Amino acid sequence: RGLAFHKKDMAAVSCICENVRKRGDQAVIAYTKRFDSARMSVKSMRVSKTEFADAAKKVDRSFIRALNRAASNIKRFHEQQQRKSWMQTDRPGTLLGQLINPVNAAGVYVPGARGGKTPLVSSVLMGVIPARVAGVRQIAMVTPPTRGGGVSPHLLVAAKKAGADAVYKVGSAWAIAALAYGTETIPKVDVIVGPGNIYVTLAKKILAGTVGIDMVAGPSEILVIADDSAKPEFIAADLLSQAEHDVLSSAILITDSDKLAKTVAKE
Repeated sequence: RGLAFHKKDMAAVSCICENVRKRGDQAVIAYTKRFDSARMSVKSMRVSKTEFADAAKKVDRSFIRALNRAASNIKRFHEQQQRKSWMQTDRPGTLLGQLINPVNAAGVYVPGARGGKTPLVSSVLMGVIPARVAGVRQIAMVTPPTRGGGVSPHLLVAAKKAGADAVYKVGSAWAIAALAYGTETIPKVDVIVGPGNIYVTLAKKILAGTVGIDMVAGPSEILVIADDSAKPEFIAADLLSQAEHDVLSSAILITDSDKLAKTVAKE
């Protein structure tokens, strides 16, 4: 299944990006108030130290344990993946080698996930930790605010653990444009990573010549092929893990068991 971009969506996102380039914070706040939270202001755009402290009080110990374990595993994996600079003298008068340098600043996009009801903590860890391991000096995370103008405490605790330097309550195409161009509040970055909906994807596609991006990704997809020997609860969990990402996500089960299909649907 391919990802089709409609011309009207491309035009709308192009307009948003250009507006952010010209008007900076003013445009970002206007879009955020219109689509996400009417309570947003320039002063409240960046998550404060108080908000981080409050978030830490709202998550339970089991979450902290799981977070610490996941963060440790991810960090250890990417430390093994890290490349190093090297130099060698092939013959007198020659010097051959490769310099591996981290970018100065990176932006990490974390989806709002149904208004913050299903916080995508994994997106925080997988975006921020590899950048920190690589030695990126400044890591800015952006995520859409809830209607009340806040951010899921689970996301904030994860951002703190992963090592994000700042979190901004901004989402969608205007968040990508803000990171690409920089505003009075949000810093310009060298590369942007992280999943998002079609508008986030379009913004990354449009701005790819201005800022580095990870990829132009389509909606999440999963196809499970199973017979009646499979565990329904496992299948349901796999399907839901992808379906929760986006209204355009596809979660499909193919089975020859009517009983299994009905049980998975109930799950």
